[in-house]
Amino acid sequence: MDIRASLDNGRKALNQAGIENPGLEAEIILSGVLVRDRIYFYAHPHEVLDSMKEKAYFDAIERRCQYEPVAYILENKEFMGMNFFVNKNVLIPRPDTEPMVEYLIKWLNADYPNGAKILDLCTGSGAIGISIKKFYPQGNVSLSDFSGEALSVAKTNADRLVKGDLTLYEGDLFEAIPGGEKFDVIVSNPPYIKRTDMNELAPDILKYEPHMALDGGISGLEFYERIIAAAGLHLEKSGLLALEIGDEQMDAVFGLLNRHGYKKIAKIVDLGGHVRCLTGESAGK
Repeated sequence: MDIRASLDNGRKALNQAGIENPGLEAEIILSGVLVRDRIYFYAHPHEVLDSMKEKAYFDAIERRCQYEPVAYILENKEFMGMNFFVNKNVLIPRPDTEPMVEYLIKWLNADYPNGAKILDLCTGSGAIGISIKKFYPQGNVSLSDFSGEALSVAKTNADRLVKGDLTLYEGDLFEAIPGGEKFDVIVSNPPYIKRTDMNELAPDILKYEPHMALDGGISGLEFYERIIAAAGLHLEKSGLLALEIGDEQMDAVFGLLNRHGYKKIAKIVDLGGHVRCLTGESAGK
């Protein structure tokens, strides 16, 4: 079967399964299978796929028809211009996180041009911490997660994408960090979905992405409460705490930061113009 016919059949199958933008997704999947840019398909529509590539493509289409995310099927997701390895042990990195990372890179280069210590808490795939290391190579970056399987993914990405060692810590939030260890920046995209809202998530999220990385407890604020209360013990004076937040959580998380003495609390908006991150400077402890 040639490229055009393969794309047509893939699009029809995805459309019947109720997948949005079936034509685009068929192209993205074939692009991943063939390791070709999508523009290649328009220049070579009659190129015949070999039997192994054809099978791999339609197997991937079948998986997508079951709502498995394309990133897990292809084991790849672009973030900050890099291709991260992902699997079902980690959340898929989202573009809406990129403005927070860009803000931190700019802040670090301005305030700590000679280097700083950074902790990416609840790191998952390592996308945040590794991206900071990529564009702020003088930084000393640590990645921490409760899940050993997630840390294995993060290590794979660190080894592939950046030069220099990153420290990995496995454990429950700051319990994983050695006593007395302090950082200039602590950044986290913690679980923040209300437990009662979990079943309302889209099927490709609910069925496939790790619930451990999504469930923020009854209020959705459990991890913010724990992180904000303890972060001051691990931040240098005037160190920065940066937290990605969910919709309608700004006021609650802002209040938590304020109550725990954080200063210069700032808002970072995502690509849709929504507040997606709050930062605050520690008074030190």
